[in-house]
Amino acid sequence: MLKELACYRRFKRLSVQDRSIVFYAEHSGYYPYFEGIIEKLTHEYDRTICYVTSDRHDPILDNTDRRIKTFYLNKLLPFFMAFVDCQVFVMTLTDLDNFHLKRSIKPVHYVFVPHGLLSTHMVVHHNAYDHYDCILCTGPHRIKEIRRREQLKNLPPKTLIEAGYYRLERIYQDYQDYVRNKPSQPDRETILIAPSWGAANILESCGEELIGLLLREGYRIIVRPHTETVRRNPRLIKQLEDRFGKEPNFTLEKSVVTLDSLLQADVLITDWSGISLEYAFGTERPVLFLDVPAKIHNPRYMEIGIEPLEMSIRSEIGVVVNPDNLDLAPLNVHELLENSSLYKKHLADLRNKHIYNFGKSSDIGAKYIMNIVER
Repeated sequence: MLKELACYRRFKRLSVQDRSIVFYAEHSGYYPYFEGIIEKLTHEYDRTICYVTSDRHDPILDNTDRRIKTFYLNKLLPFFMAFVDCQVFVMTLTDLDNFHLKRSIKPVHYVFVPHGLLSTHMVVHHNAYDHYDCILCTGPHRIKEIRRREQLKNLPPKTLIEAGYYRLERIYQDYQDYVRNKPSQPDRETILIAPSWGAANILESCGEELIGLLLREGYRIIVRPHTETVRRNPRLIKQLEDRFGKEPNFTLEKSVVTLDSLLQADVLITDWSGISLEYAFGTERPVLFLDVPAKIHNPRYMEIGIEPLEMSIRSEIGVVVNPDNLDLAPLNVHELLENSSLYKKHLADLRNKHIYNFGKSSDIGAKYIMNIVER
């Protein structure tokens, strides 16, 4: 608490200009979504930004860039947000003003930066985006969904920017570098299993059987559990380690900080995780979906009459398999590998259709923020 009080006082002592733009992250894993915009603001516009994190181990707290002022606030965060005095507040956190984190009593402009490509009305609460002033939209589906909700609920229209998605651009660029620099063709294909979290996800419903089937086929398997699964179900993680830990072709990746496993994988296996779109559009390789029950955080999602993108696009970016036919998974993986070259152009075309301004999202986001500040 003393550390938080010191951070709060230090923030209050900043000049009005130095605290005009504030970014907030729940934990260290959210910096990659802000990175492009922050680099544009600090380097091209030479602006100082404030970065608030609720993760006391966040590496950003050791930052040495004079243009990035960092602060740790956790217990004091609700108080800080209720009275924060800045011009623009940038977040990836949904549900602003719905629970304990409220809009400031000051005239602050709130900008939402996306941390995924999924639709806006099934995997979050129905009113998750209602209290933002601006949303940087990844693609046409988000604008269509948000405008439809505004019409149905008679909400004031928000500023919706055709921005794009920086993390996808980063995955694409890192994959191009990986392909150019990898030393040689590996002796076996790599399969990444990266599900969402919750009781119905792949690892909790059929994970051990699936891993066993693929290992027997000679594939290299990387299992990348969702961070919430690692936190909430350590018993499952230990079971996987105990059963497969000594297998030379098995890797359990508990951290999602790096993109290495996405770059290495020849096929991704997932359920309803947003990683499917990032992988397919970022590396132009196919996805195998296990059709476990959908993760629905908004049971009213059908009210707006639009099918979520993550439902409509599955069969276009890969193959959907019923978990009751799990023994067919190795055959499905083999077919996806055989047809990977056909998927490459198709996935690039889908990316152009569903994602705005590929390669330019940070320019657009930073320019919008600067326009608000200067106005």
